[in-house]
Amino acid sequence: MELVDSDHGAEWAAAERFGSPEAVLRFLAAVLRAKSVVEVDGSTSTALALCEGMVAEGTLTCITLDTEVQRSVRSAVAEAEMSTHRLRMITEVASGVLPKLAEGAYDLVHIVVGGARTATLLELATPLLRPGGTLVLNGAFERGRGTDRFGADGSPRMAREALHAIHADPRLVPVALPTGSGLLAIARD
Repeated sequence: MELVDSDHGAEWAAAERFGSPEAVLRFLAAVLRAKSVVEVDGSTSTALALCEGMVAEGTLTCITLDTEVQRSVRSAVAEAEMSTHRLRMITEVASGVLPKLAEGAYDLVHIVVGGARTATLLELATPLLRPGGTLVLNGAFERGRGTDRFGADGSPRMAREALHAIHADPRLVPVALPTGSGLLAIARD
């Protein structure tokens, strides 16, 4: 959606509200009426978007080694006048934490990944989803020449292992979203 306005600030606000990865996360959390959400290696803006979309009594579990991000998330949530009791911060490596979380208990899982880890994180995160839950992999696409993450036919460039893992599980329903650096949303049937 394009906002036609001479005020550059209003254009940025519209892009943030309608066309950003944060907007997609906020939307998915709201549509899913998410109560239990996990975020791995996210940012303050993505955590805040998830909290804004979740139901009021929902809990966001943030897994990151970056304690500054954790402090920033707590501060942003408090400034937005939401309860910081909605946050559970875990300062560990995601691959060690995800297997310890309750299987089938989460409405939404958002993971910021880098190409090589995609298949592993997909394998660890998928069991966490309840039926109807959604996994969002942010940065799952590989770059082609330059910064293009999509082929000429519009298909995403992904690690072969990740594609095989998605296609091997008939319960997974994927969609590539050309938002930001590319989002891969996967619903669990």
